[in-house]
Amino acid sequence: MPDTRRHVLARRPLLFGAAALLAAPAVHAQRARTIRLAHHVTTQSEQHATAELFARRVAELTGNALAVQILPAAQMGGQRELIESVSLGTLEMAYGESGLYANYTPAFGVIALAYLYRDFAHFERTVEGAVGAQLARELEARAGIRVMNWMTAGYRNTFLRTKPITTPGDFRGVKIRLPEAPVFVRTFAALGAQPTPIPAPEMYSALQTGVVDAMEGSAEVGFTFRIHEVTRFLSLTRHILLDGSFAMNAGFFGGLPRPQQEAVQQAATEAGKWQRAQHFEREKTWLDRLAAAGTLQTNAVDLAPFIQALGPLQDEFAASARGADVLRQIRAA
Repeated sequence: MPDTRRHVLARRPLLFGAAALLAAPAVHAQRARTIRLAHHVTTQSEQHATAELFARRVAELTGNALAVQILPAAQMGGQRELIESVSLGTLEMAYGESGLYANYTPAFGVIALAYLYRDFAHFERTVEGAVGAQLARELEARAGIRVMNWMTAGYRNTFLRTKPITTPGDFRGVKIRLPEAPVFVRTFAALGAQPTPIPAPEMYSALQTGVVDAMEGSAEVGFTFRIHEVTRFLSLTRHILLDGSFAMNAGFFGGLPRPQQEAVQQAATEAGKWQRAQHFEREKTWLDRLAAAGTLQTNAVDLAPFIQALGPLQDEFAASARGADVLRQIRAA
C-alpha cells in the first residue's frame, strides 16, 4: 500500500511553489507614489486647472508610477500654512507666490513690488531669467522649497464696501485685507491704508461683518470667492502683477529617481507655460462675469499718481530686503 503521508509531503513543495508564483504579482506589484498638491483657491480657478494639467502630464510621463492628488480650496490650510508645510516636508507640494517666499528669502518680495513691470513680457523675462533662478536657488537653500515653475496670478485690483478708489489719497484709513506677505503690507501702508492680513478662506466673512473695508486681489478671486456679494465697488488699480508657482519640498524631489525628477520638472514647466499663455483671456472672462453679476460699480483709475506715490517704496523695500541687486536686474531686464 503506498505511503500516503510520503506522497503528500512530496507534493507540498510543488503546491507551495505554485501558490508563490500566483501570489507573486500581488506581493511585488508597484503602487503609484503619491504627490499631494494643495492650493487655497476654488476648483474653478486657473491654479486648479493648471494643477490638473500637471497631474495628467506626471501620470503620462512616469507611466503612472507617480500620481498627483490635488487638494483644493484651503482644505490643507491657508497660503502661509501650505508653504510652511512644504518647507517642513509634511506636504509634498503647494501653490505659492513670491510674497510668501519672502518670509524665508526676503529679496523674493522684490518681484511683487507695485508697478514694477513695464508689461507682461518684462515680467516673464524676470521670472524665467537670471533673477528667477537666483531667487529660487536661495529659497531652496534656506527653506528646502523648490520652485518648480512660474505662473502668474495676474494684476490685482481693489474691491471696496463703502467707496471707490480714484486717487492714492482715497486709501487713507481704509482697512484692507491682504495676503500674509510683507510686500503687500508695506505697499498699502505707504498709501496710508490699514493693512490687515487675513487668510483667503476668511476674506468673505471679514468683508461681510465689516472687519475690513476692502480687499485687493485678482478678478478671478473676486468672482470665485464671491467677493462681489459683499462689496459694492471695484477699482481697477492694477497695483501688483503677481507671480505664482508650484513649490515642492526639495527633499522629496531629491528622493525621486532621476527619470521621475525629470518627468515632474517637465510636467511643471509645461503647466506653467500653459497657464501664463491662457491668463489674460481668462482675466477678461472673470471681469465679464463680475460685470454680469450686476452688484459692482467698476471704475478705471489713472495709474500715474499711484506709480508716483509708490515709486520710492521700490528702493526702500529692496534695500531692507537685501534685494537692491535684484531690483537693478529687474529694471534692466
